[in-house]
Amino acid sequence: MEHTRLRILRVGPKNYPPNHGGVEKNAFLLVKLMPWAENHIFTEWQPEIQDPRVHELPKGIFAQARSLHGYARRNHIDIVHLHKETFIPLGLLLRFLGHRCVVTIHGCVWRLRRWPFHIRILFFAFDLVACCLMNRTVFVGEHDYTLFQRLIPFRRLRLIRNGIEVRPAQNGSKQDGLICLGRLSPEKNTISLIKAADAARVSLDLYGPLDRHDRSFRKLVEDMLQRSQYVKWRGQIKQEEVPEVLAKYRVVINASLSEGLPTSVLEAAAQGLFLILSDIPPHRVLRLPGCVYVDPCALQLENLLPDSQAIGRLGAENQKHVTEHFDVRTTIHAYDELYRELL
Repeated sequence: MEHTRLRILRVGPKNYPPNHGGVEKNAFLLVKLMPWAENHIFTEWQPEIQDPRVHELPKGIFAQARSLHGYARRNHIDIVHLHKETFIPLGLLLRFLGHRCVVTIHGCVWRLRRWPFHIRILFFAFDLVACCLMNRTVFVGEHDYTLFQRLIPFRRLRLIRNGIEVRPAQNGSKQDGLICLGRLSPEKNTISLIKAADAARVSLDLYGPLDRHDRSFRKLVEDMLQRSQYVKWRGQIKQEEVPEVLAKYRVVINASLSEGLPTSVLEAAAQGLFLILSDIPPHRVLRLPGCVYVDPCALQLENLLPDSQAIGRLGAENQKHVTEHFDVRTTIHAYDELYRELL
């Protein structure tokens, strides 16, 4: 297929290249696997690489809109793609300034009960407005997509599931205990997970950056880790190291309170791991054969796992399932078609 060169401005990944967040991994793969597109990226955090097309967003919505508007005009950007729900108001400003805007909603913030009710209502309103006014609105999770398509039947919304690069599972010695891969934040249920591992006396290794938004939460997590005999924080790892690290374990846990479509779960399944997942619709809809579900609001880790032989067999079934249903090439093709509809 012959491609016209697209110029895409991607807004919203926290960092680039990615560490653990699903949003930045998704944006990274779109950049990496769309060589026919010219990609420009604006990140929330200071970029970890020096690249003339990778920049840090300024603070404040009007400063951001002014900066992105000028950048898009200077670089003849075709489409602005916002990769985060909280940037919907920014996207509306850019639409008003004449830019074609796509937003991908990786998970609805208003579903998180930790936010005050009026904040949740505000985020819900953002999603409704995005569905009505953005050039295209994309959901990665079926649960969210189905809800808004029913609420707004006169708009054609899109469901484009996250995909991963499926690589051969790595062999080698496996260690006991659990691994959790992802940002240590309230929505990832980090505090309950640490408490549950300590109560069950289960070894748990955490990989990922500490939350930057809530200092009191971060301090609490650091204090709990210092006291725990069973839970260790192993720090951040680079994206290319993820398969190698996952391959050292048999079992992964994701006790998140909310998800869009959890990339880290798919990465673990692709390496043949057994899964312990919070019982939420975005996990159920993956239909992974080798997993058990736990209540994220009353998390307990005692007596969850089958015997080691069954873990190996079910992990292999997970790998086969991800290979068949979540290959990133399907995701890339869907976004390419969506972009070209707008030109």
